[in-house]
Amino acid sequence: MTNKYVTAAVAHFEGKKLEAEAVLDTYFNKSVGIGEHSDLPSEIYKWVDRLASAEDALLALERYEDRSE
Repeated sequence: MTNKYVTAAVAHFEGKKLEAEAVLDTYFNKSVGIGEHSDLPSEIYKWVDRLASAEDALLALERYEDRSE
């Protein structure tokens, strides 16, 4: 049986990961998302950091689940 707190945390960070991927996809592939940001590189760095943070958290949770089984 999976711990519901772990399940909730995984869902949270999966959502954060998907959000970052969606924003980066907009910046890289849709010119509409670029017009409102004059400092595009900083925005990209910010969202890449958020993506990396979410991916790191998911890996940490995966390791935690492996240890607790």
